[in-house]
Amino acid sequence: MASSPPSSGVLPPSYPLRLREPPLTLRNPRSILPVADLAALLLRAAYDGDVPQLKTLVKRLRKAGKSVDEAMTEIRASWYKGQGPLHMAALSGKTAVCKLLIKDLKLDVDAAVYDGVTPLSLAILGTASAAVTRLLLDHHADPNKAAFDGCTPLHLAATRDAYEIAELLLSRRAYVDPVSECGTPLYIAAKNGSAKMLKLLLRHQADPNRIVCTPLKAISACSLEGMELPTKAHADVNAGTVTPLIAAAYAGSTDCIKCLLKAGADANIPDQQNGRVPIEFAATQRWKECVDVLFPVTTPLAKVADWSTTGIIEHSKLMSSKPQDENDGSDFEAQGDAAIGKSDYAHALTLYTMAVEINPDDSSLYAKRSLCSLHAGDKSKALDDANIYKDMQPELSKSRSEQAAALILVKVTCATGSMIEQLKFS
Repeated sequence: MASSPPSSGVLPPSYPLRLREPPLTLRNPRSILPVADLAALLLRAAYDGDVPQLKTLVKRLRKAGKSVDEAMTEIRASWYKGQGPLHMAALSGKTAVCKLLIKDLKLDVDAAVYDGVTPLSLAILGTASAAVTRLLLDHHADPNKAAFDGCTPLHLAATRDAYEIAELLLSRRAYVDPVSECGTPLYIAAKNGSAKMLKLLLRHQADPNRIVCTPLKAISACSLEGMELPTKAHADVNAGTVTPLIAAAYAGSTDCIKCLLKAGADANIPDQQNGRVPIEFAATQRWKECVDVLFPVTTPLAKVADWSTTGIIEHSKLMSSKPQDENDGSDFEAQGDAAIGKSDYAHALTLYTMAVEINPDDSSLYAKRSLCSLHAGDKSKALDDANIYKDMQPELSKSRSEQAAALILVKVTCATGSMIEQLKFS
């Protein structure tokens, strides 16, 4: 069953859900009206499905020496967008009027309005009438004729979730993978979460890796059944500048994350704009279950001091707590100093790491982080930071943390592991 016309999102603004109807009414059948007014009334009659009125108006136009097409060219009203009576009848799903206009008046079934939309597209967009669609196709309407933005009748059928119409179009050789501003029909079906439409399109060999928009990315926040269909059709699970796994992580769709990982998705591919991997997107949105799923398959990130599910989420909270362009690192450093004062070395480690990301030239931050790593039992990281500090600041200051870093360097390089573990600082 077709859905109601969408108000926004999938269709571009150039697609009116209802072409404005002409405002005139014929009060006196014998009154003499300009051809433009008769043409406007003809459009109204076609939209309303008023066959007797339509026939009357056609006769009056003939008496004026005008065909229907000639009469339409005389309309100068602001509401007029080039639509003829067949467009209006198709839009409102008036089959009887469409038959009259096609068979008796021989109107062009592929005539386009100003934005390139045909009667076939309007039949789908308006009421999603299968009867009008079939009538137009039976009279050789082109199922592949696109509007200026690339949208074809199949795009619109996918948008309306009009399964019967999509099936009809495909049976009349509609191309299954046209690309428009909205993507492909498969992408639209994926975005709408329509498993039935997805199955139909895939059965007709729709390409799940078609360029511009990937169906997997669209469906990452939708049903698991919908996700499994493109993956089984060998969709590229790592495609795009933002991978389907990133999209699923951001949306918090644990089932889709599992499905993608099972299909071979790489959890370590970052987005190309910010360089963040899927687990970071999940953590930013506080999707802990998603973080738990992604953690075992994600390579540890150097910028996350505490590489644990809790540490990753904590890191993301700190990153989003204050815009980076308003933070010179001093806030994180001050918070780290306060955490050390409470002997909360794990939290201080995270804070100093955040400060280092913002101000990597501050040698004291490496000294302080080195101290925290030692208390956390990570001697390797402690030594790395101590070496960085030494290279940056060979002459030690009187800072307690900086002295500690130098002492760590000496002890780690000269003493045994047991001695290091017993190292205390006054």
